[in-house]
Amino acid sequence: MKLRSLRPSLLLAGASGLFFFGCADAAGRYDDFKSRLRAEPDSGLDGAADADADGADENGACLPPDPNIVQGPALLALDTNLIPGKPILFLGTIDTPAIEGTTGVHFAYRALDAMNRHDLVGPALEVGPIALDQGQLSAPIPESTLDGRANPQLYGTPVTSSMTLEGRICGVRTFYCGTLTGITTGLLTGPFTGHFGITILSGPGTIPDQPRFGCDPSALADPLPADPQQ
Repeated sequence: MKLRSLRPSLLLAGASGLFFFGCADAAGRYDDFKSRLRAEPDSGLDGAADADADGADENGACLPPDPNIVQGPALLALDTNLIPGKPILFLGTIDTPAIEGTTGVHFAYRALDAMNRHDLVGPALEVGPIALDQGQLSAPIPESTLDGRANPQLYGTPVTSSMTLEGRICGVRTFYCGTLTGITTGLLTGPFTGHFGITILSGPGTIPDQPRFGCDPSALADPLPADPQQ
C-alpha cells in the first residue's frame, strides 16, 4: 500500500527481492523484533490472533511500535462485502521507519494467485511510508487494477478500485487490522466496505491455511481445497 501512492516498484530486483532483508543488520533487527515480541503478553510468532483486536492496551491507549522494530515478511488480506469471506491476499515485507517524529508504515508486496495462495502475480508494488498519528492508520489508496489471477471470486477477471484503509497500529504485535471503504469500476461498479488484516510472518513460506482478514478473531478465510493429486 503506498499509503501515499500506489505504484509499480522497481526497487525490488525480481520477485524474490520482496522476501529478503538485504543485509545482516536488517536480519539482526528482525531477531530483535522476535525477541521483543516474545516479551509481549498474548502475542505469538505464528500470526495467531492477539488478545486485543487492535493491539491497544487495557486502557484503550494506542502507542505505535518504536521505529524499525516491526519488520519482516507480511501477509495483507483484504475482505469486502462484494465477495465476503474470500479475501484478496498480498505477500511481501513490512517495515516501520521513523518519519515525522513518530513511526511510519511501509510495504513492498505483490498479489497472490487465488488458486494456490503461493504464486506471486501482477507487478511489484510499494506503499508508504505513512506516519502513524498516535497509532492511527489512515491510508487512501489511489485507483489501481488487481491482476485477475488474484481474484478469488471470478478468477482471471481484473478488478479496478480505489479504497481507504482505517485502523490502528498499536504496540509490537503479529497481527494488525482495521476497516476499509472504496469504489470499484468495471464488471462490478459501486461502493464497497470491508476489513483488512496484516499478519507478520515468521518467513515468506509460512502463509497460514486460513488467513485472517479482520479484527474479529473468527474472520478467517476458508482453507484451499485439498489437491487430489497429493
